[in-house]
Amino acid sequence: MTTAKKVTKGWGEERWLVAEGAPFGFKIIHIQAGQKTSLQYHERKEEANLVLSGSGVFFYANKQPNESLQKIDIDAGDIVHILPGMIHRIQATDDITLVEVSTPELDDVIRLEDDWHRGSGRIESEHSNQG
Repeated sequence: MTTAKKVTKGWGEERWLVAEGAPFGFKIIHIQAGQKTSLQYHERKEEANLVLSGSGVFFYANKQPNESLQKIDIDAGDIVHILPGMIHRIQATDDITLVEVSTPELDDVIRLEDDWHRGSGRIESEHSNQG
């Protein structure tokens, strides 16, 4: 059975399509203009994000000490591929909508910087408003 779950974030929201036991995760992500996701990496999770609408900046670095973040502008139709260990974040220039397809480790999030002071992993309060 597949269910859709709303996950509220300080920067916008995610809609998780969760299929029990599936070898993948699928999310629709909305980031409000001027907002950004946490600076993070994943130990096991691999993901690809397709920009459906809007624009933003994708910041990234390999997981190396003192490596500077690189950045690329992203727009509708662009895809970013994120490997385990890659430090990354997305900042919305305009309201941006992405589709994320990933391996199933959806709670594998190590946050390095976060505007809402969230720790790593699943944030239960974000999952309480489902629908």
